[in-house]
Amino acid sequence: MTAKSTGAAPKSKATEKPKAPEKPKKPAGPEVTFLCNRCQKRKPLGEMRLVTRFVPVLVVCTDCAKELR
Repeated sequence: MTAKSTGAAPKSKATEKPKAPEKPKKPAGPEVTFLCNRCQKRKPLGEMRLVTRFVPVLVVCTDCAKELR
């Protein structure tokens, strides 16, 4: 038996791009939350803002940061 050629040249290992290693998945753990200094509600880290107009600096949620502007 003879193999039929598809017309494409076989890839050599030198021309192949190395695969990027897969990033390890983060375990589903508890979400980090902080207490807003103004409204006293627990909010996730992504919703917290620093208000640097005051001394000491206030750590507040996005809702309170908008009200303090």
